[in-house]
Amino acid sequence: MTRILLVLIGLSWLLLLSHTPVQAQLQTPYILNGAATQRTCNCYVLTEDQGTSSGTVWNKNKISLNDSFDYFFDVNLGCKDENGADGIGFILQTQGTNLGATGQGIGFQNIRPSLGVIIDTWQNSDDGDPYYDHVSIQINGDISHSSTNNLAGPVTALAGSDNIEDCNWHIFHIKWNAVTKQLDVSIDDSLRLRITKDLVTDVFGNDPMVYWGFGAATGGASNKQQFCAALRPELQFDNNQLFCDGSAIVFEDDSKSFGTITRWRWDFGDGTTSAIADPPPHTYAKPGKYQVKMIIEDNSGCVSDTMKQDITIGSYPVPDFSYDSLCTGRPISIRDQTTVAVGTLRQWTWDMGNGVIDHSSSPVIAYDNTGNYTVTLQVMTAEGCGAATTKQVNVYPTPAITATGGSVCIGDAIPFTGTDLTPAIPLAQWYWNFDNGQQQTGQHIDYIYPAGGDYQASVHAMSNKGCFTDTVYIPVTVTDINLYVGRDTLIARGQPLQLNAAANGNNLQYNWTPDIGLSDPYAANPVALLRNDQTYYLAVTSPQGCIALDTINVKVYAGPEFYVPSAFSPNNDGLNDVFRAISPGVPELDFFCVWNRWGQEVFRTQSLSTGWDGSYKGQQMPAGTYVWMIQGTDYTGRMFNRKGTVTIVR
Repeated sequence: MTRILLVLIGLSWLLLLSHTPVQAQLQTPYILNGAATQRTCNCYVLTEDQGTSSGTVWNKNKISLNDSFDYFFDVNLGCKDENGADGIGFILQTQGTNLGATGQGIGFQNIRPSLGVIIDTWQNSDDGDPYYDHVSIQINGDISHSSTNNLAGPVTALAGSDNIEDCNWHIFHIKWNAVTKQLDVSIDDSLRLRITKDLVTDVFGNDPMVYWGFGAATGGASNKQQFCAALRPELQFDNNQLFCDGSAIVFEDDSKSFGTITRWRWDFGDGTTSAIADPPPHTYAKPGKYQVKMIIEDNSGCVSDTMKQDITIGSYPVPDFSYDSLCTGRPISIRDQTTVAVGTLRQWTWDMGNGVIDHSSSPVIAYDNTGNYTVTLQVMTAEGCGAATTKQVNVYPTPAITATGGSVCIGDAIPFTGTDLTPAIPLAQWYWNFDNGQQQTGQHIDYIYPAGGDYQASVHAMSNKGCFTDTVYIPVTVTDINLYVGRDTLIARGQPLQLNAAANGNNLQYNWTPDIGLSDPYAANPVALLRNDQTYYLAVTSPQGCIALDTINVKVYAGPEFYVPSAFSPNNDGLNDVFRAISPGVPELDFFCVWNRWGQEVFRTQSLSTGWDGSYKGQQMPAGTYVWMIQGTDYTGRMFNRKGTVTIVR
């Protein structure tokens, strides 16, 4: 029968761990007044979210201030910040268990003698309230901060925040030391207020026996305001606890409870449980993530909610690292390649074997001297699991080179040559970069740049141990005069022709040959006066000695005049396919038009270079005779025209 009972008790606790607990509804040790209601076994609503209400909860049993106490409560000041009010007070008093006050009195006002630790969430300027939610220690039902009855505060209720009406539960810790007469007030483990005062003598007229309880109130603004006699399961670990595969995990109870905790139930997340406050060290069978649960019960029969905390039992890491060739004077990144199956890498310690210690995950190291070095890597996970590995690394000498190149004319090859300054260090390869997207390998390179310009060629080399030299830069100028004297042209006899030579570069020398009819054969843009056809040759020389050549053919006609053929054959055979006029001495054309036999215009242009292909609106015109007319202005400014007929031959 006893064994069956124990099994049933165990099952009931397992149900408590896996479901929302059913709170034990024992006879409450509290007297409730006004709007106060009991919410659960150890939790009370002092005011609902409604205006002008008051609620107090008093413990039936007086306590003696000749004895120290250490009380933990959970308080919730509601969810409305701007329109929420008024606050909660922890109160000590001697007058009875049916007291309270509404509005800004927070259930404390006018209770004498008394001491109140007041969390005030409404700014009442007549009481000297600050704008933020605040906590203070007051006596004798006096809520004014300007009074001598204000013993401490006001200060912000929460450290680092002006608002405690945040929907959250907060730990409200009241600690009295009867020997030192010191009262400490903490919220969420942050000390907010402290006083040293003989409460028995100075406040309660030498009567040490007092009632304690909570009061709260609302006025024109409101909030749902609650407190719980703390029943909060918590665990803690030693700072040196390792959470590693095979480690014994020490779970220590750090629960907060107003009453005495009478029962514990641990579930370690791996199918094992314990029912004592500080269970024996627990070893998990394998690494992984586990959820630890705990519930507690106090001496009033109240059962807590289930505490849940995730822990990771980590595996030991497998340290490893890699690196490129280590060369003297060259910073090299060492790449961490450590793996860990379960857990998180957090700490690295590198001993580089040359007196350098580094704690980054991928350190950068430069060795000054060649030789063999012992590199050790120690890694540690966030779970405290550590391992180390050691490798022997060789540091090789870094070679040095120099190089030469040159400047050339476009089309000429540049002889690039690399010179090894450290012959004792064998070189495996040379790498050239010509600063135009082209690269080649080899110690000696003849390279022709496809375009002129200024370039910054470069070269570096690699030893047979993978060590690279510094990069050597060679400035290069490739001179490209890029001469162009223009297209062949035609002029009228005696018409001045402006020659226009275009070339790149400064301080260029020009030489036109022959110099027949030229105003200046050594100018870039001389004027020519010709009576006969002429071919000119131009040679341009740069200061670097580069030479560029070009020619232009000039056809001379009697004119100004229009020369128009009498027939053409637009059959796309490449011969006489286009009807066009030759117009020496006529730089500007007014029009060139063609009409068919019915007087319909089938072609018009003002361009000297445009001719008629024998079509109209995309359709080829039939063979036959057509009338044309052309008009323009010659180089002297005289306007003239010509007309005639042309025959399309098909």
